[in-house]
Amino acid sequence: MKRYGFVMMLVAFLLTTLSFPAQASAEVKSTFLYNLSNFYGKVPYSDVRVRVDRARDEAYVIDRGVVRVFNDVGMEVFWFGDDPDLLGIYDLALDEAGEIHLLSYDFSVPGYPKYHVIRCNYRGEAKARMTITGSPPEFSRFFPNYMFYRDGKFLFLSSSGMRVVVTDRNGVFLKGYDLADILEIPEKDRPDTEIFGFSLDSEGNMLFTVPVLFKAFVVSPDGKVAGSFGKAGSAPGLFGVVSGIAKDDRGNYLVVERLRSVVMVYDREFRFLQEFGYRGGKPGNLIRPNEVAVGNSGKLYVTQVMNRGVSVFTVTTD
Repeated sequence: MKRYGFVMMLVAFLLTTLSFPAQASAEVKSTFLYNLSNFYGKVPYSDVRVRVDRARDEAYVIDRGVVRVFNDVGMEVFWFGDDPDLLGIYDLALDEAGEIHLLSYDFSVPGYPKYHVIRCNYRGEAKARMTITGSPPEFSRFFPNYMFYRDGKFLFLSSSGMRVVVTDRNGVFLKGYDLADILEIPEKDRPDTEIFGFSLDSEGNMLFTVPVLFKAFVVSPDGKVAGSFGKAGSAPGLFGVVSGIAKDDRGNYLVVERLRSVVMVYDREFRFLQEFGYRGGKPGNLIRPNEVAVGNSGKLYVTQVMNRGVSVFTVTTD
């Protein structure tokens, strides 16, 4: 009987340690602030893209080719996108001077779609257009749907192709990454493997999630896997269908879990701290959140579906 009791205790211990992620003791406080709004009330966004201009404390939301700009308290102050010269806007990035760069597609030409980076002034008026040049053959059929700007360089991501291209300010190819190759994903599994969330941290590391692997990854600028975390499951801290990912100013990772409609917080050592949101109709609840973007003073912008708009929280860690 003593041996049986010891075995049962061991089994219980193993089940506990294998089923749940390591949890740190730091305290996370999340507070719902508001939804992005205009003078008519909450803007009923559904599954949009948010980019934050931290230098000016403004948020840009791209929704079906229209860009709306919100100030530091979440009120709309400007919009653009009805100019045919801007084509179909998919993403945007801002440079040090405050100029806006749009990743736009032209579907009017037969064959493969043509994409351009359109440089605009602060009013969204087109000033110049560029394309990526000098790409090697393996990146010749590269169709990005994400764009970032950092330190005079553009980074483009094809989430379905799991490829990244880095160019200079003029669109000249500098380097490329095959993230599927870096993760050693077998060729037969590549068609079913896709990135759902992607961002850059302050050090230039690429942060992204791959739902079918139940993992989040950190890949350094030299193309090495600097870390990964995640485990399949439905308990707090575990991955069902993960999407958006970002890193805040304290080094914590914020990861969206769509099935349970939560944002999960992990420390810099990938230890689970806490989660917030949850499915529901109250202001602080979320419905199938998708992307996250970090702002100033601990602000976090979270997109979701069902016309629930973009929710803004503050997230602080003790």
